[in-house]
Amino acid sequence: MLSIHPRERLACAMEMLRGAKTVADIGCDHGRLSCALVQQGDVERCIAVDISAPSLKKAEQLAARVGVADRVETRLGDGLQPVLPGEADAIAILGVGGTLMVRMLEAVETPLNGAKLCVLQPMRAVDDIRKWLFEQNYPILNDRVVFEGGRYYQVFSIAPPQSVRQTLPDDWPEDCFFLGYKSFEEHDPLLKPMAKHMLSSVNRRLKTQRAEELIRQTAQLEQILNHLEKRQ
Repeated sequence: MLSIHPRERLACAMEMLRGAKTVADIGCDHGRLSCALVQQGDVERCIAVDISAPSLKKAEQLAARVGVADRVETRLGDGLQPVLPGEADAIAILGVGGTLMVRMLEAVETPLNGAKLCVLQPMRAVDDIRKWLFEQNYPILNDRVVFEGGRYYQVFSIAPPQSVRQTLPDDWPEDCFFLGYKSFEEHDPLLKPMAKHMLSSVNRRLKTQRAEELIRQTAQLEQILNHLEKRQ
């Protein structure tokens, strides 16, 4: 039987989802996360959702090849809409933009559609989803930086909203949401190299465009890196 060997990004998400009974894998694409979670015994069942019928067909084929077709159910639809409230106790939304994540989470009446945990891995617009979560009082539970294929990714988990907003670290820059304050607080070893990589990228862009936002990001990244240096 074929075994799935997830790379760093999926492996990190799987670790955060471990122990859930039913996971709704939103935007499942070819179904690797759903199939790996069930095959490795991390969860009992997955609901693999995608807006693309061809992607769902590939997810069904993969589930059959790895012997988990009886525990991976595919559903066609947009965001969380195909999942009943409370049907999944954990949600995974990986590989889409942060702006789209906000739209998906805003579209359901019950926060996280009744789930106790949600794992997110935005590909872009990270600040959009992080700022929205902070303003809506969704606490960050776990926040990791992973490096895969020459690229840094941010993977983090959240719980349903609380009555009190999560506190930002004292040394964290004001209104900074493109990196994780929780990973900063917990001394994630890959946060520093990621911040350095981002600073180099912003400085390159500043050579051709003097945008106010880029100047602000430079100051925020330098503040983060200065505090990380002091810890060593």
